[in-house]
Amino acid sequence: MTLTDAPARPRPRDAGRASPMSLWRLLWLELRRNAMPWMFPLLAALFVFDPFRTAMGYGPFWDLRASVLENKLLPDFVAFVAGVAAWMGSRDSRRRTRDLVDATARPRWTAQLTTWAATTLWVAAGFLCCVAVLYGVTASQATWGGPPWWPVAVSLAELALISALGFAVGTLFPSRFTAPLAAVGAFLLSLEGFRNAVGRSSGYALLSPTTYVPDDDTGLFHHYLPDVSIAPRVRGRHALPQPVHRTAG
Repeated sequence: MTLTDAPARPRPRDAGRASPMSLWRLLWLELRRNAMPWMFPLLAALFVFDPFRTAMGYGPFWDLRASVLENKLLPDFVAFVAGVAAWMGSRDSRRRTRDLVDATARPRWTAQLTTWAATTLWVAAGFLCCVAVLYGVTASQATWGGPPWWPVAVSLAELALISALGFAVGTLFPSRFTAPLAAVGAFLLSLEGFRNAVGRSSGYALLSPTTYVPDDDTGLFHHYLPDVSIAPRVRGRHALPQPVHRTAG
C-alpha cells in the first residue's frame, strides 16, 4: 500500500471549533489592548460638568434626572465611541499586521467580533458607572419613586449600534483619518436625530433614543381612557361648574 492508496483519516468532530477558554483568553487580551479606557478620564470630566451638573439643577425626581441620560450623557459618549471603535477596526491595517492575522487558524471574523465586543464592553462599563453615580445621588435625595431603567437600556443599545457602525467603517476604510471622521459623523448624526425628535408627537419620532421623555400619563390614559386624559386639560382651561347644593326651605 502506497501513500496515495492509504485511506484518509476521518476528521474529528470537534475540529475547527473554538473552545470557550480560548475565546475567553482572546477576549481578555482584547480588553487589555483596547483604547477605550484611555477615554474614561475625559468622559468623566464631561459627565461632571455637563450631565451631572444639569441633573443636580433639577429637583430630586427620577423622571427629570433620568432625562439627562439621552439628552446629555448619550451625545457625550457617541463621538468617543464611534472614534475608538473605528480606531480599533483599522488597527491591523494601520500596523501592517493584517496578513499575519489572516494566516492564523482562527477565522478572521471571530477576531474582529472579539475586538468589537471588547470595545462595547468597555463602553457599557463606563456608561453604567455614570448611571450608578447619577442614580445613587438621586436615591439619597428622592423621597418617593424608583429609578427608570428604560433610558439605560435604550442608551446601551444605541451605544452598541454606534460601536458596531464605527468598527465597520474602520475595518472597511482603514486610515488614520477614519477615527476622527467617524467621531464627527456620529456626533452630527446624533444632533440631527435629536433635532428631528424633540417636540414631535408621532410614534416614529419617539423611536429616537434622544427624544424627550413622554408625559407620565401618556401611555396610561391616552389610548385606553381618552376621556380621563381630556378631563384634566379641560379642567385646566375652563373651570367646570360646581354642583349646587340646595337646602330645604
